[in-house]
Amino acid sequence: MDGHDRRRDARYCDRHSDWSSRLFGVGGTLLIAALVLAGALVTWTIVRPAPPITRPMVVNLMPLASPPEPVRDVAPGPQQVERQAAKPDTRTVAAPVPVIPLPAPPAAPTRPAEATPPTDPAPPVVQTTAPRTIAAPVMDRLSDAARPDWEGILLAHLERFRRYPPRARAARQQGIVHVRFRMNRAGMVLDAQVVRGSGSVSLDQAALETFRRAQPLPAIPPDRPDQLELTIPVEFHLDLR
Repeated sequence: MDGHDRRRDARYCDRHSDWSSRLFGVGGTLLIAALVLAGALVTWTIVRPAPPITRPMVVNLMPLASPPEPVRDVAPGPQQVERQAAKPDTRTVAAPVPVIPLPAPPAAPTRPAEATPPTDPAPPVVQTTAPRTIAAPVMDRLSDAARPDWEGILLAHLERFRRYPPRARAARQQGIVHVRFRMNRAGMVLDAQVVRGSGSVSLDQAALETFRRAQPLPAIPPDRPDQLELTIPVEFHLDLR
């Protein structure tokens, strides 16, 4: 039994040694292959160049310059001239009535002289009628010259209603106020406004009140329009001597 067991153990040991040798050889081979593969990977990682980093291209575009405007010779246009609107008749002065002498009436036809006493001749007809027709225009002309004009009457009427403001008098304010007003034939003031002030509000207001107090103004003469627009300076002056 001992010899048989020994042989069996020897065979078992040999078989076990073969398997160990094989496993050791396979393991060594795998280990070597793994080392080679690891070395290759390390080498590839070190040697392989890094890929270039691509960055976006940045371009700054400048705005396009507009083409220069062509210079054109243009003829200058007509210059506009400011014109003031037509205003109603202002301060129309009546023209003097021309003196037109009336022609002398034709002389009566002469008739054959009748038998009359020679000491009583009839006076000529021309001498009795001609002086009478010439004297009439002279009388009319004298009456027109003696009659005061309407503008003078209007200014005298306004003067009676002018009042100096007490506050302006105390402050010794002076000036001339130009008032433009429109009136109808009956002498009523339709509107009034200050076109050039005196620099004092009190004096300007007093000038306007003068026209309101003076109504009705002297009536417009028959030879003038139904409405008149006039500009009259109202003066406020103090004697400071």
